[in-house]
Amino acid sequence: MIKQIFKIIWSERKINIWILFELVLVFCILWFCVDYIYFFTKRYLEPTGYNVEHVYNINMGIKEEGHVLINNGTDAQKDSLVNIVWTIVDRIKKYPDIEYISLSSAAVPYSGSFMSNKASLDTMVDYIQFKSVSPDYFNVFKINLQQGQVENWNNTDNIVISGNKDNQFLKHDAKQIKSLVTGDNENKQVIGVAASSKRSEFDEHNPIVYTLLSTNDRETVYFDGIEICVRVKAEADKNFIERFTKDMQEQIAMDPYFLSSVTSISDLRKDFMKWNKYDNNFKSIFSISSFLFINIFLAVVGTFWFRVQTRRNEIGLRVAVGSTRMNIKALFILETLFLLLLASLIATPICINIALADILRDIGVPSIDRGEEPIRISQYFINYLFTALILITISISAVLYPSWRASRIQPAEALRDE
Repeated sequence: MIKQIFKIIWSERKINIWILFELVLVFCILWFCVDYIYFFTKRYLEPTGYNVEHVYNINMGIKEEGHVLINNGTDAQKDSLVNIVWTIVDRIKKYPDIEYISLSSAAVPYSGSFMSNKASLDTMVDYIQFKSVSPDYFNVFKINLQQGQVENWNNTDNIVISGNKDNQFLKHDAKQIKSLVTGDNENKQVIGVAASSKRSEFDEHNPIVYTLLSTNDRETVYFDGIEICVRVKAEADKNFIERFTKDMQEQIAMDPYFLSSVTSISDLRKDFMKWNKYDNNFKSIFSISSFLFINIFLAVVGTFWFRVQTRRNEIGLRVAVGSTRMNIKALFILETLFLLLLASLIATPICINIALADILRDIGVPSIDRGEEPIRISQYFINYLFTALILITISISAVLYPSWRASRIQPAEALRDE
């Protein structure tokens, strides 16, 4: 039967060339849809390294006179403001619904804030993400410490680090690093290694340096850049924002500071996703994929319906000489599979070269930013497998009815038409 199929495909080459062109084009488009969806689905399913459930960001505002003191005040006035900040923190900490509280800078997930600094280890030098945090930050966001402890962390010369997905930090095993040079040749001692984390579900795991935000750090007076985060007891989460605002608005209003708002980290996540256009990109890819599925299905149905009508005499003759209905169905299905195989062999090198040349990004099509993570050969096999399976499923589903119609043709009827 295989020889017969090759002969049929060759004899029908004029129409098959157009079908082949269509399948190659569809295969290429679907390849990148599969690549995009698979890559981000896989990354999304990887753990973020933290937990934001029942976590809230308490935003404090500063009155105008406060800005004057911060910018032009004496050291004594600034120290007084630092004491006020920590008094506010202590009052929030005593609120019955609060489990943990932390102060941080450029450290809250989904906030969009980001700080980097130079870090060097042996001959390796790179700019790494830095987060300035109080010790309870790891409890608030449930970030596991793989090594060391931070309960008694009170020395700003000590740091906590975390590696990438493979726990690598500047191409070294993070757990083996004892010290690190940061910024302007400041030698820091590593007292702990935290689990790797990422900015959001769709970002990659990157190395991080956690520095101590101490109680006498004057940076804390700048509430525009300082983050107060609290983990609320699970049973007290419902209506926490309204209840906390009502109970604590006056208690933590200490000139020049006042309670501005309380926001759940889950809401910050929604805004972060919109800001990075993850939702729009996924909607575009899923819309294109759905549109392709429908069009492929209709195109294959239409094509093979037309082929059945133009080959009625051939089908009738096959039935007359003893071909069974099952043989007729198998003939059409195998023709489809051979055309798909040929199209995939042509389309695959085209797709690989487009990916290597990064053409999609150049023309403004949503594409994958793999960063330093190179695309592996295994990814090409995965893309090919999923794309081929999708096309095979759609094509076989689409050709079943035309092949069923073909198997029902009576020899006398077909020959009479001829």
